[in-house]
Amino acid sequence: MRRRNRTDRDTREIPTGRIGGRPGSRLRFPPGSPPEGPEPADRPAPGPRARETPRGRRARRTALTGLLAIALAVGPTACSSDGDVTITVLAADFGQRVVIPTSVFWEDITARFEEENPGVTVEVELVPWENADTVLAERVGAGGSPDIAQVGSFAEYAADDLLYSASDMLPLTTQADFHLPLARAGEYRWEQYGIPFVSSTPRLFVNLELLERAGVAEPPTDWAELLSTARALRDVGVSIPYALQFGPDGVHEEALVWMLGAGGGYTDGGDHYAVDSAENVEALEWLRDNLVAEGLTGLPPAELDRSTSYGGFFTGEVGMMMGHPAMLVAMEEAGVDYAHVPFPSRDGGPGVSTGISDWLIAFRDGGHEDEIGAFMEFVYRPENHAFSSGRHGTIPTTVSASQLLLEDEDHRHLWEFVDQMPQAELQPLNKHSWPAVRGLLLEHLNRAVGPDGDPAAVLGEIQELAEERSGTDGGTTSGAGG
Repeated sequence: MRRRNRTDRDTREIPTGRIGGRPGSRLRFPPGSPPEGPEPADRPAPGPRARETPRGRRARRTALTGLLAIALAVGPTACSSDGDVTITVLAADFGQRVVIPTSVFWEDITARFEEENPGVTVEVELVPWENADTVLAERVGAGGSPDIAQVGSFAEYAADDLLYSASDMLPLTTQADFHLPLARAGEYRWEQYGIPFVSSTPRLFVNLELLERAGVAEPPTDWAELLSTARALRDVGVSIPYALQFGPDGVHEEALVWMLGAGGGYTDGGDHYAVDSAENVEALEWLRDNLVAEGLTGLPPAELDRSTSYGGFFTGEVGMMMGHPAMLVAMEEAGVDYAHVPFPSRDGGPGVSTGISDWLIAFRDGGHEDEIGAFMEFVYRPENHAFSSGRHGTIPTTVSASQLLLEDEDHRHLWEFVDQMPQAELQPLNKHSWPAVRGLLLEHLNRAVGPDGDPAAVLGEIQELAEERSGTDGGTTSGAGG
């Protein structure tokens, strides 16, 4: 069990060229991080290029990183006559969901990349997270694809052959560095197109002060203990003993945690949907007949979105909830006495953990393969990726960056999450049909656990529609869906 870490983190301030659009602003780096980006290794400048294989392009790009301006002068690229290239990024703005503004990350990483790669400019456009996929679809439909986009799903673009693959852009060392579940979830037809970017894995958070008031010594280790703990919290006046987040923004994730805890999941461990499996039905029936029927969720589950649940935990109205590491900083600032443990399985012990990820994808239209690859390689350098993940409360998607955090006492508060991520089961993000199926889950799942809910009927309806939609999948990687 991890209690909150009260250690004050030693940081130092360094000036940066542009943060939040304010010259001379200051960015806080942890000790040991490079103030102006990692020094590039000594690499020979590339000579004139002949027609290359993908392997040759990857090898050349490794040499090109840090000397990109020279490469632009000696080889054919899609750039202006003066040798300058601009690559465009459409990224998600998480707004009030995060403590540190999203713009801080992008302004830092692009400024340091541009300093190391004169002649290349990275222009980032931020759009609200909830609209990012829609905005991208509209841009692509209108023929205005960005070079790089941050998305929640990517299979539809891979299916239309619009994207560079990971093997087109990244050196083999970086490709092999991604945590295996994330790499597999990023595949379409056994080729990786989605580059895992912002990822996380939830655990069960408990308010220790409220548990002590309720006479509960330890967080629950199975569903029976969770139920008895919720009852004890209710009896001492806690308004939301367990925040069952079945609201419109996260019901598919909350439900998956419980389904996995009962031995189920959205797929059968292979390539087929199993939304209406017996284990999934039993999980939702348990929620309906226990937490919901006894009023232990406080509000109706359909009204408990992430914002309401997190806010209630910060103010002491919520006793237990599924939570992500991004909330740790805010809880420290709010002075909450908390602990987090693996989410329990129905019969005892840690359940199968779930994970989430956003993706970076790169479009072929602009022809900036080399510049995109150089930028991607810079973003995923271990020191860069570890620093940004630790600072923003997300989990590194690579083994090397994860190891750096696990070796850093300043990030001890993230260690359990980092350890949990490689075993996490992700949603079936690599299925072309998943966005439509996810929409069905968001719209209908909360009906299953209402007072008159029929989990078997609701899941059966979703399963039928999922099977109809899955005809567009055309084969995906097995084991990505949990």
